[in-house]
Amino acid sequence: MTTWTAPARPDTDSDSDDVTAAVERERLLLVRCVETAYESLRLMPGMDTSGRTLVWFAGHLLQAHRRATGTAESAARQ
Repeated sequence: MTTWTAPARPDTDSDSDDVTAAVERERLLLVRCVETAYESLRLMPGMDTSGRTLVWFAGHLLQAHRRATGTAESAARQ
């Protein structure tokens, strides 16, 4: 009689920790981009530091950072 056993599952805790760390790094990068965009716009006379302009500028800073570091997300977008 042959018995079958399921293959061992990889340690999901380390995978979960990796994902959590990656999400935290991405969150901090986004916060830095928004902060930089806000400070830059604040210094420009007549610029609104809230709303669409802030989001647009922060988005461009995030893309520039990804291009500079060569992350996979920027390669997929190009």
